[in-house]
Amino acid sequence: MDKDLRRLVVVGVALVVVLFVGRVLLDAFLSDDMAQRNVSKFSSALSTGAASKRPPRSAMDEAVRLRDALETELDEVLPRLAYVQPPEFSVASDASADLRYVEVLRREQGALVNESRFLGKSVPLDLGMPVPNPTGLEDVLAALRAMHVVHLVVTAAVASDVDAVEAIKVPTSRRRGRQESGFLRTAPVEFDLRGTPAAVRRTLGALVDGEIYLALDDVSLESVDEDGERVRCHFSAATVDVDPEAIVLQKGKRG
Repeated sequence: MDKDLRRLVVVGVALVVVLFVGRVLLDAFLSDDMAQRNVSKFSSALSTGAASKRPPRSAMDEAVRLRDALETELDEVLPRLAYVQPPEFSVASDASADLRYVEVLRREQGALVNESRFLGKSVPLDLGMPVPNPTGLEDVLAALRAMHVVHLVVTAAVASDVDAVEAIKVPTSRRRGRQESGFLRTAPVEFDLRGTPAAVRRTLGALVDGEIYLALDDVSLESVDEDGERVRCHFSAATVDVDPEAIVLQKGKRG
């Protein structure tokens, strides 16, 4: 059998199968008796399924109770999470943003670096702040906010007797440094601490329990000596802005 004849036979058989199956389907759907039975069966299945999936009254009451409890808890937690930039790390309305940044940076270098050296600790001289200095009110405010985080972490670390704050990494600008997730906006600063496990643990505990809430993330530990007496801890600490009125879209949804 040549190729053209074989193709014709295959196509013919396929057409017969399609027409036969199609006729059976049409007869099933067009038959009055069959249609009535299908409709009845479908309606019954829908009714039974809907009834079996309807939540009981007790479950609905529990969901309402849980919603009310969560709303009460949010009312208590959100004010603590919401970060307010203190005046000592901000810019007055009548002040130069650029000059104010230099003033605060020098103040913090004198307080944090010099005090740490006096106690035999090590802290980066530049406190991880961006070079060159930020300019413009928006970027200066973002840098001062990061400097406030540096102040909180370094103060807690020195008080907890760590050996050194080995590295501090501050985003170079607000636009590149800020992260948003739903109604939360964070500005993380990265740190590397070196010291005894107890000193590192005390530092992290002080940050978590501090008066100003800092969100800790990417926490990791590694030993820096064979006996584990000294560890290096990497983590990020971030202030948090909360906008309870923001609309949170599900992933993949567009407003």
